[in-house]
Order: sequence, then structure tokens, then C-alpha cells
Amino acid sequence: MKAGDIIRMNTIGKNLSIIYRQFTVFLNRELADSELTATELMYIGSLYDQDGVTQDDLAREFCIDKAATARTIQTLEGKGLLLRKVDENDRRAKRIYLTPKVEKYKTTIETVQKKWMDLFGADISKEEIAAFEKMLSKFAECVRR
Repeated sequence: MKAGDIIRMNTIGKNLSIIYRQFTVFLNRELADSELTATELMYIGSLYDQDGVTQDDLAREFCIDKAATARTIQTLEGKGLLLRKVDENDRRAKRIYLTPKVEKYKTTIETVQKKWMDLFGADISKEEIAAFEKMLSKFAECVRR
């Protein structure tokens, strides 16, 4: 490994860390008047894309341990936003579904996402954002292995 490689690695790590921390601060600030947290929003957003996945699927998707995933799901279930059902084909698996109560947050979620993208992408073209998103997905796949 050359010195330039170390600098590049440090720059990537530092910038990803800054983006993540600021994103979390932004989400928690924007969600302060709701009953949702940044972490909970992440799970709800995933379920909007694919309702009925298993708890294990969610844990794998976000590379979060099963216990932490179970706690967040339990909290959301307690708020009446999610419902856990035993999978009919595999009694050990629990499928997670959004409840109708989540609908009351749909506008809030869309507004928060738009505000973030306006802030995040203020000086960046849609093409650059799409390329960045694609590159981040590739990086995430590489480190998941």
C-alpha cells in the first residue's frame, strides 16, 4: 500500500462518516415532532419498498445485528406502526408488515426526504447524485462479503 492509498482511504472514510453523522442529525431534527427516529425511518422506508420481508432480511440489508433489528422492530410494533407475523412456510421466521397507521407519516417522510435531497444535492446534478448512489451501492456490496 502506497502513501496515496492511505490518504485516499482516510478521505473516503472521513467523508462517509461526516455524511452519515450529518444525515442522522438532520433526520432526528426533522423528525423531532413525530414519534419516529432516524433508525426507525430507515426500516419503514425499506418496508415501503418491500413490505412483508423477514426480520433477518432487514438485519442483512442494513448490516445490523439481529438483536438490534428485533429491538427496533419491537419499538415500532409498540407504536402500532409495524406488525410481525410468523411466516406460514417457516415458523421460525417473522415477516414484518407496515400497518395503516404508517400512512399518517407518509407526507412527513416524503417532505424530509425532499429537504435532505435539496440540501445534499444543492450543487450537484441529478446525474452526479445517481452516479454517487450507484458507487455507494457498489462499495456497500464489496464490504458486505
